[in-house]
Amino acid sequence: MARSYDMTKGSIWKNILCFSIPIMVSNLIQSTYNAVDMLFVGRFTGTESLAAVSVCGPIMNVMIITLSGMSAGVLVVISSLLGAGENRQARDAAHTSLALYAIMAAVLTLVGLAFTPQLLLAVQTPLSAMPEAKRYLYTVFAGMSFSFGYNLIGALQQAQGNATASMSFVLISSIVNILLDAVLIVGLHMGALGAALGTVLAQFVAFCVGAVQFTHGNTVLQISLGEVRFHKKHLKNILLFGVPTAANEVMVNLAMLTVSGVANSFGLASSAAYGVGSRINSLAIFMDGAMNQTLSAYASQNIGAKNKKRALTGLWKAIAISVSMALVSSLTVLVFAEDFAACFDANPEVVRQSAAFLRVTIWSYPLFAAVGPLIGFIRGTGNLEASLLVGVLAQLCGRIPASFLFGERLGFPGVGVAVLVGPLISVTVYLWYILTNRWHRGLRRMSAISTSDLPLGSCRV
Repeated sequence: MARSYDMTKGSIWKNILCFSIPIMVSNLIQSTYNAVDMLFVGRFTGTESLAAVSVCGPIMNVMIITLSGMSAGVLVVISSLLGAGENRQARDAAHTSLALYAIMAAVLTLVGLAFTPQLLLAVQTPLSAMPEAKRYLYTVFAGMSFSFGYNLIGALQQAQGNATASMSFVLISSIVNILLDAVLIVGLHMGALGAALGTVLAQFVAFCVGAVQFTHGNTVLQISLGEVRFHKKHLKNILLFGVPTAANEVMVNLAMLTVSGVANSFGLASSAAYGVGSRINSLAIFMDGAMNQTLSAYASQNIGAKNKKRALTGLWKAIAISVSMALVSSLTVLVFAEDFAACFDANPEVVRQSAAFLRVTIWSYPLFAAVGPLIGFIRGTGNLEASLLVGVLAQLCGRIPASFLFGERLGFPGVGVAVLVGPLISVTVYLWYILTNRWHRGLRRMSAISTSDLPLGSCRV
């Protein structure tokens, strides 16, 4: 059983760094995992295959990020129950989440397989990339259940606070994916289809490893398939915290899907360049998600300990750490933009457009770095309505209109400007919400998770 990690005492700097570093490593591995497909496809097939993978990325992100939002609900509910010492209730919540994920996976698989051509047309997929894009998307949708299982196991590991296990889990999947990409793309010349098969099979292997851990391993959340069913209270709480988070994440990715569609409208090279630039950006801002998860746990622990001042102080220190790292990333990408882009595609036009896109979007890195801990703090203090507000303002009212406006006026570089709009509005609104003390509204909601009066939000590592 994992030992308790108390972030209510001691150095705030140490608390945040010790908890966030393993998650940062996991996120960096995950970002590398996502970039490897594009690297192999771009270097060993061609621009058409690269564009196919690029086009499919935002579509899949909408699906997966919905799942990630629900995972946030799973994490908050189960970690709070474990922190309150209610292990039996935590296991019931885990069984509830498994039943929920199974239904979601089935529905999204059927919907995705049924509407793949329509989805690709909606994002203005270049005609030359359409055949490979269809093969890629059909394959990934067919393996959706493994993707869901992979993400659920990660959420359960994080709910226990087992950062090391979570990191190892991601590492296994990444290694398998790289090996399969080498065989399927380089050896068997399967192009985008090989990339999709590699991703699905890698997630299947990792899912099997995680399933063994939770069904036969020495873990607090011992899973039994015979006990998988819905528990009304836990389902309500998972949905209460997960749905608003998922809704916000869906709005983010629908906005990015719109941006991707605008990029695709400029032709094959621009479509590939957008995919390359987006993958490099995701590698550069790996600290965003880590600080999100860290501040969620940190804030919930300190709020449970009735120490609002310490919770708020931790937020400002987490922002300082995250933004400092982002500035280093911005400078690095600014200097080496062409070199990084050339790793994915030797086409000079793709490299040129990728570098131009990157030199605009690097200014978003500090903004994303601030958004991460801000979101974590908001979620860790139970402020569900804030995420929805930011989603509407930053994405629906900001990034989507900006993609059309700047794309029309500036061409493909205008797509990069649209990327900046979302995090800029998000930082502004979140800071307003916190500095005006509106975040206090969520504290009562946190107290409703546990069935006892014990402090909530404890995290275990």
